[in-house]
Amino acid sequence: MKATLNKTKLPSKATPKENTFPVVAIGSSAGGLEAMMELLKYLPADTGMAFIYVQHLSPDHKSLLTEILSKKTSMIVQEIDDMDKIKPDNVFVIPYNKGIEVTDGHIKLIPRSDSSAAITIDILFSSLAEAQKERVIGIILSGSASDGTVGMKAIKQEGGLTFAQDDSAKFTSMPHSAIAAGTVDFILSPKDIALELARLSKHPLVKTNRLKSGEEDLIENSNPDLKIILNLLHKDTGVDFSAYKMNTIKRRILRRMLLYKITILKDYAKMLAQKKEEIDILYQDLLINVTSFFRDTDTHKYLKETLLPKLLKRKTNGESLRIWVPACATGEEPYSIAMMLLEIQESKTSIIPVQIFATDLSVQAIGKARLEIYTMQELETVSPKRIQRFFVKTDAGFRVNKAVRDMCVFAPHNILRDPPFSRLDFISCCNLFIYFDIPAQKKAVNTFHYALNDDGFLMLGKSENISQSANLFTSFNKKYKIFSRKINSGTRTLPALLPRYAQTTSNEINIPVTNKIKPKQSILISQSGLDNAIDSVLISEFMPASVVINYQMEIVQFRGVTELFLTHPKGKATFNILKMARPEIAFELRNAISKVIKTKQRFRKSGIEMNLANTDTSIRIMSLEVVPLQIETDEPLLLILFTEHEQTESFFPNPHTTDKGASLAKDRRIKKLELELAAAHADAFEIAQAQEAFTEDLQRANEEVVSSNEELQTVNEELETSKEEIESANEELTTTNQELQTRNDLLNEAYDYAEALLSTLHEPMMVLDKNLRVKSANNIFYKIFNVNEEETVGMLLYDLGNKQWDIPRLRELLEDILQKNTHSHNFEITSVFPSIGEKTLLLNARRIIQKMNHEELVLLAFSDITANKLFEKELMDAKIFAENATKSKQQFLSNMSHEIRTPLNSILGFTNVLLKTELGIEQKEFVHAIKTSGKSLNLLVNDILDLAKVDAGKMIFAKQPFEIFKSIDSILHSFNLKIKEKNLELVKEYDNKIPAMLLGDSIRLNQIVLNLISNAVKFTFNGKIGIGLKLLQEDKENITIEFAISDTGIGIATDKVKSIFNIFEQAGFSTTNSYGGTGLGLAIVKQLIEAQGGRIHLKSKLGKGSTFTFTIPFAKTSIQSEIDVEGVKLDNSINTIRVLVAEDVLLNQLLIKILLNDFGFLYDIVGNGKLAIEKLQTNSYDIVLMDLQMPEMNGFETTNYIRQTMHSQIPIIALTADVTNADFAKCKEMGMDDYISKPINENLLYSKIIALVK
Repeated sequence: MKATLNKTKLPSKATPKENTFPVVAIGSSAGGLEAMMELLKYLPADTGMAFIYVQHLSPDHKSLLTEILSKKTSMIVQEIDDMDKIKPDNVFVIPYNKGIEVTDGHIKLIPRSDSSAAITIDILFSSLAEAQKERVIGIILSGSASDGTVGMKAIKQEGGLTFAQDDSAKFTSMPHSAIAAGTVDFILSPKDIALELARLSKHPLVKTNRLKSGEEDLIENSNPDLKIILNLLHKDTGVDFSAYKMNTIKRRILRRMLLYKITILKDYAKMLAQKKEEIDILYQDLLINVTSFFRDTDTHKYLKETLLPKLLKRKTNGESLRIWVPACATGEEPYSIAMMLLEIQESKTSIIPVQIFATDLSVQAIGKARLEIYTMQELETVSPKRIQRFFVKTDAGFRVNKAVRDMCVFAPHNILRDPPFSRLDFISCCNLFIYFDIPAQKKAVNTFHYALNDDGFLMLGKSENISQSANLFTSFNKKYKIFSRKINSGTRTLPALLPRYAQTTSNEINIPVTNKIKPKQSILISQSGLDNAIDSVLISEFMPASVVINYQMEIVQFRGVTELFLTHPKGKATFNILKMARPEIAFELRNAISKVIKTKQRFRKSGIEMNLANTDTSIRIMSLEVVPLQIETDEPLLLILFTEHEQTESFFPNPHTTDKGASLAKDRRIKKLELELAAAHADAFEIAQAQEAFTEDLQRANEEVVSSNEELQTVNEELETSKEEIESANEELTTTNQELQTRNDLLNEAYDYAEALLSTLHEPMMVLDKNLRVKSANNIFYKIFNVNEEETVGMLLYDLGNKQWDIPRLRELLEDILQKNTHSHNFEITSVFPSIGEKTLLLNARRIIQKMNHEELVLLAFSDITANKLFEKELMDAKIFAENATKSKQQFLSNMSHEIRTPLNSILGFTNVLLKTELGIEQKEFVHAIKTSGKSLNLLVNDILDLAKVDAGKMIFAKQPFEIFKSIDSILHSFNLKIKEKNLELVKEYDNKIPAMLLGDSIRLNQIVLNLISNAVKFTFNGKIGIGLKLLQEDKENITIEFAISDTGIGIATDKVKSIFNIFEQAGFSTTNSYGGTGLGLAIVKQLIEAQGGRIHLKSKLGKGSTFTFTIPFAKTSIQSEIDVEGVKLDNSINTIRVLVAEDVLLNQLLIKILLNDFGFLYDIVGNGKLAIEKLQTNSYDIVLMDLQMPEMNGFETTNYIRQTMHSQIPIIALTADVTNADFAKCKEMGMDDYISKPINENLLYSKIIALVK
């Protein structure tokens, strides 16, 4: 239990004039004016309370608070210039241009400089709490950061009430900080706060409080209901609060009664009996766990520079320094001592082990200390250097590092009940005794005396002392309240603490022992009356010698002159009455005291003789009386009165006396001695009887001891066995502890690793509590979003910045995560941030639960994809542009293909027709020249179109069976004449492991081989040309063949080998001039090969020749190849086939007409699809040749009509000059059976017609 107020940055105690009416202190910052206006609107003007309002304002900004607030209340609103002038039913505003100066405990408002800080809410609240105690009511309204939290703690510590605005606050950081610290009694809206204040003002306790100096006076110490409450607390918590100062206890009880609107203590006692949770709340309210790091700068400086080094210097290697911090609260004090010890020993070569035992009544406080995490506000009194060295930044705050934590052992402990620690060197017990009553203080001091080593030290708080136990400790440093244990004081038995429920109200005056008779003093009759004067004379002149003792025979107080009866013995000083009493009366005194303790009745013994002169001729007669004091004290007391009789007798003859006188004196003496002898006989008989009873008791006890001894021997044997088991268990525990230590080290390493990982992440991260308030964020978050920790931590996520996080979809997401325990991945949000503009973020969210404190958290991670989004947009724009460009190119190529191929079809077609007629030699040469040029042009167009198809990814490769060797041979056959003309040798090497029939695109293979063979023949003038086919790889379904085409021609320069496959690239400009060509062939070859999953490679040497090697995969098949179109011979006997031709170009109509006449087929020719349908509806045909591009109705539309409307299955062959856009899959889908591209190959046309008609 700690009573230390953490007065952050307070220059000194602030104690304005104490008032008897309640003072309501209201603090706010951003958004607080609106809340204050609403509070005043609903607040009555006759509450009897004074209101002080402070708001954070700039010193150069003139405040209009007085004018604004005056419009909302009928109370007088004014700026305050003197804290002593506050009065009820007024609203006082702290001026914007004033600061606070604290001088001799008095608050004074002074002009505020531009550089000075504004009056903080903490300073105002703490100052008022110090002076007004429980009469202060603290209210925190809207505002950022955490100002006011420390001040609210101070108000609650002194027994005042506290309010905080609920979520209606525009800025919730300030109220939420106070709520999170557990210092708020009411969480209400401004309107409800006003109504609650109005109710409190009418409460009887508050009304009475205005008249009494202390509200605790409303409850008497002897009140039976108070005893019931204390018994309930004792029974439920095990803590006897009757040993504490009743004023503090009663203030806390009255505070709880105010909260529950209870006016009678009996009703509150009944509620406690019915509601166990209220007992726990009251218990926590009584335990004031308020402290701070390095709370007293001067004291801690003395500890570090003087006392702690002295204690360490005493220790030798192997010895440990043992320290106890009772009432440690939440651990700040033991951690402060540990930090100082680490600083002291950092430069030493040998390190002394240190153990700091930190204890407290509050289990909650010990739990927080063990958690070792503190907020920035709690570290305000710690220097930045120490924070950097001894703390580690975490999401929850600042964690004490391992070196400090390992020194401290935290445990719940009741100093008045539980056994203490032992062999201690230093005890720091600051500000605990101010809550203890005197018996509890004595008990605690005896406990400390028992626990300390002979040379140990005890430190108390500035306002505490041990005057009641001066025999155990001596002052070592008065300034810092440090005491040393008296070496010769011995070990004391710890006294039992008697329960008590009331306090004595009379002040006892201790009169010091004196052996001198005080001189008579003249007593003047004062104006108070004759009675007082008489009493003064009687007390000063006729007070009998008397002492007050306890049952341990120790003298507690002296009265009158006692030197005649009591003297100080030689040797060690003592207050034992039997040792101080004269020998003549010691025996009688012992008997009298024993009888009174036994009977609890007063006893008087008279006629006791004292020989003062140590002669045989003179004695003095005295009597003594022992009276039990019937008063309520800490322990039973006895009053002993000593009375001296006037006469003095002589027992021996005097030469000046007569024989008769001497005889009479002797007779009286004999009679007196007889009476004393008879009394002695009676006492002896009584003692003998008591002795016999005692002897019997001893015999019985001896028998019981013997029996107990036997039992103890048995128990001892069992204990020996248990000892062995405990030692075994201890070894196991030691091993387990080592394992736990290892795991703890691993956990700390993992934690440090996670912290380092988190701090080095480039992505912003944030941790929210279950109410979606920010607990922490990493540095990159603050950097990217240009915010600081103070304006972020504690804020509601949706209130951050300019509420830019208040996004409906984000709200739904987070609520879903909290309610359904789901998680989100790559949730995209876009928001405009005030300082960084529009950002697009990917949010990953996950709900986690901390197992230690069962706290529910939400972890948010952000990824800034704004640049990615911009890049994607640019990429998409570029893609659209490229696609449009490709479409334009395709459209151009399509138009070019159609426009060139259409006349080219006629040129080549009619050239073939002319060659069938009778021509002269010169005419045939001209026609062959035309045909050659047309074919060259056709090849050029095909190359360009093929290249465009590959670039556009529209090249389609057929999967048809073909005979690979036959296909290659047919290509080579076309070059036989040229090879013979150049006198070249053709070498063929075919791998017989290659199947004759394969599945693939024979046309594209022919195109590749044709291009490479053509180049070989073109650039070779002597030597040979070779072609080889080799089985490279084979499995059940596929086969890969390696093709090699070599020559002994001109070769290619090394620097041109890499670029030879580029578009429009040849071996050199001279090559183009000498041999012609477009430079497209090898580029097309490479793309055709790679598009089929193959690779091509070139080896060449200038002047020696070249070798092109490429691979292409094929599928295996057992299907036979289609008709060899090149080998088809026209069968003139077939003349019954009727053909319908749909073609809109007249030259093409004429060419097809000639071809069909040559084939011997019957035909009809129409100019569009519509006419074709009419022909089909009236005539019968075997096959239809359908051009795709026609006016009115194109080929696709016409075919769809024939299939879907006419339901005709007549074979249809598509004719197209646009091989670029020709979708052959679409032709099949529309119902066409085959297609032929223009220029029309008559052999191919014939073979396809025959194949479909037969």
